[in-house]
Amino acid sequence: MPKVPKIPKIDLGKVFGFLKFGKKKSESSKEGTGEATEKVSKEPIKGFKGIIDKVKTLLLTIWRRKLLFYSLVGVIAVTSVVIFLMMRPKTPEAVLSEGTQTVENLVISIPFGAFPYEKSFKVRVVPQGAVQGVLSTGNFISPIFELIPSDGNYNMATVPIKVRYYFPSSLLGSNDSNAIAFAGLSSDGQVYNIIPGSSIDKDSRGYYVEASFFVIPKWLGVVSVPGQVLKTGILEVYRKVSAYPSLLIVPGSDANFSGYYESAKVSPLSLWQGVFPERSIYVYQYPLNSSKSYNYSRALKTFQEANPLPSPIIFEAERLAQELKRFENVEFDIITHEIGGLIVYYCLATHPEIKNVRKVAYISVPFYGTNIADPRLATTVYASKPSAASLLYNLPEGIVAALQGYLKSYIEAINGYYSEVLPNSDFLKKLRYLPYRTDVDVMAYMGNTPPLAIDVTSSLLEKFYPELVLNTGDGVVTKNAARLPYMTLKIFNGSWNDFYSSDAFVQELKKFLAYEIPELPQYKDDTFAEYVTTEQEKVFERFLTSKTIEGFYTEEWKIGNNPFVKFLKSFTYPGNQIAVYGGIIYTADEKGLYVGGTKVWEESVQNLKETIDGISYGTQVKVFYRKLADSVSYDQVSSDDYLVTKDFAIFAKPRSDDKVDFVDNTGNVIATLKGIYGRVIYDGKEILLLTNREVYRYYYNIKYTAPVGLQRSYDMTYAIVIDDYILATTRAYGLLIFDKLGNYAYTAEGWMGNLGLYSSGNYVVAVGDSFITFIDFANRRINRIVEDVEGIVYDATVWENNLYLMTSEGVLVYKIG
Repeated sequence: MPKVPKIPKIDLGKVFGFLKFGKKKSESSKEGTGEATEKVSKEPIKGFKGIIDKVKTLLLTIWRRKLLFYSLVGVIAVTSVVIFLMMRPKTPEAVLSEGTQTVENLVISIPFGAFPYEKSFKVRVVPQGAVQGVLSTGNFISPIFELIPSDGNYNMATVPIKVRYYFPSSLLGSNDSNAIAFAGLSSDGQVYNIIPGSSIDKDSRGYYVEASFFVIPKWLGVVSVPGQVLKTGILEVYRKVSAYPSLLIVPGSDANFSGYYESAKVSPLSLWQGVFPERSIYVYQYPLNSSKSYNYSRALKTFQEANPLPSPIIFEAERLAQELKRFENVEFDIITHEIGGLIVYYCLATHPEIKNVRKVAYISVPFYGTNIADPRLATTVYASKPSAASLLYNLPEGIVAALQGYLKSYIEAINGYYSEVLPNSDFLKKLRYLPYRTDVDVMAYMGNTPPLAIDVTSSLLEKFYPELVLNTGDGVVTKNAARLPYMTLKIFNGSWNDFYSSDAFVQELKKFLAYEIPELPQYKDDTFAEYVTTEQEKVFERFLTSKTIEGFYTEEWKIGNNPFVKFLKSFTYPGNQIAVYGGIIYTADEKGLYVGGTKVWEESVQNLKETIDGISYGTQVKVFYRKLADSVSYDQVSSDDYLVTKDFAIFAKPRSDDKVDFVDNTGNVIATLKGIYGRVIYDGKEILLLTNREVYRYYYNIKYTAPVGLQRSYDMTYAIVIDDYILATTRAYGLLIFDKLGNYAYTAEGWMGNLGLYSSGNYVVAVGDSFITFIDFANRRINRIVEDVEGIVYDATVWENNLYLMTSEGVLVYKIG
């Protein structure tokens, strides 16, 4: 074996030792086995030249020892790399699947089940150089965060993903400022878009801005617009001194609808000025798309915490009501669009005291909801490649691509309200039970063409998205969703976000809102009677002078301390309708009919109620009488309401001349009453035919007409017979009572529940959407239960002195007396 040469030991301390200036030292070194030595000067280093000489000597020594040279170079290189890596700023990052994670001041939360499979995101801060262009123009107050999905797919979540960013309070300015918002950047980092619905709030950590979205952007940041303040409420855009009613525009998620423009250079203006130049123009502003200020966010949260139905639409409807009262001396015609229409309708229906609204034009308003807002339906469409989805859904690839973009943009635009406009949401269920404002003239409008040339006719998506079927939907609503039963619907060419600008629609709107300036009457020095000119005024005078209004004593009680009703039990039965016969509880909803909580009928059921010796209900094609296992059916008829018995059925069919025909199952007209909507009621003893204006006792052929009030509404919503008296609730939450001669008494306006009236022993039970009232009619006494019942009341009935309430929490059962 060859002999390995011995590597000489190197004393690095001696090599570098001479650099310890000020010391006298000499060293010698041996190289190999030779005896030659090299002496180092013992003289002290003198001046800069001495230092240079020593450095040269050091380098020469290192160079002569090659191994030492290469080792030293390697050590220096490795040390430099380590020092560089340690000194370089770290890029904060985190990995998030479901739950909450924080990166710097960004908090991101992905709810459980947001995606159909396990999916995680890496969240990291993007180096400034990568997005320097957009940073310099965007007023960003945060780093840019990159969100990288584990599977590489930026697909849609089924529930909203929330992000929160904490910022210094000095950036806010005031609590009315909404200058800070989240923004999503394009995939190339060149442009950004504000995420709709951001909100500013504060917790123990400080101020933060929060937003929700369904599709996580690749890059995310927070921007600021210094000095910006949230403007809400009714704002005057254009003032015109004239006798015409002012125009109030209440927009939805389409920012173009309001036609409102404002800048520092020009006075505020509205495009509606060109359509109605003779009117003053007002716009109702609320933060659907823009950021919500701290004060607004706090008010909304306070409202939601105090109400069983924490709907932002109801919150906004209450704010609109206060604004309309603030402008009580201004008469308005309202033009409202999409979500704005829901706000207007709820406001007017729940505030009958508001009398300064003459007409309302409801444009593409989803009274029965819209599937376009449902992210659960959109996830499969959005996640598919257009080429694959084209084959799967039997649609052209271009339509699939347009559909994907449209669904994402619409859902994101209303992300704070999306759950409110889903079909059969709790809010929409409550809205449908609200009384009609018959003193306000209304009209419903919609388009006939989905946007972006999307048409899913004859595809697999037709069933899921009827709003996107040509001549059926306009991209948000269908013919069935765009109107409530008493409304007339008119359809125009175009989609929900453009048909309202067409000439045909504008001309029709002008016709609907037409106003004739009244002539000044000539003065006559005479009695009041001679000034009564219209038939309605004569009717009012006749009723008003017929009899003195009877008095009722009122007492208020709570549920837990009253002698009239006692809670017994509850059932978690599904449904929003209820009927009880033979002690058996029937409930129903759009999914079917249930007996004792068990589904027995797989089809949408409407108008479940008691009838003579059984129950009555209907489907899309049939109406049914049922008694236990026995059942009789008749063909369904287009109508507002119906009642089915074992021997016949009665339907309430409204006409275009403000009358309602009540016909039987053979088509024979039983009675024609004045009114715009009708109901058929069995009160346990008699059948009553009811409109908002008249009530008809079927067995006795007797008709009663409600008085026409000049300052008060007497529109009826429900009625029963008690000892030859007719008791009717009114749209204004009052109680109207007729004797057998037609004389009337009126009481309790503003707080009498008007969902239904039910007789039980000595009491009449009046049911509202959250409270109940017991009327002791013989003693003229009203006992009002002022404590709200649990949940929202959808329907009610009485059986053998038990009160059954169908609520959002299930069936609640109370013992009466």
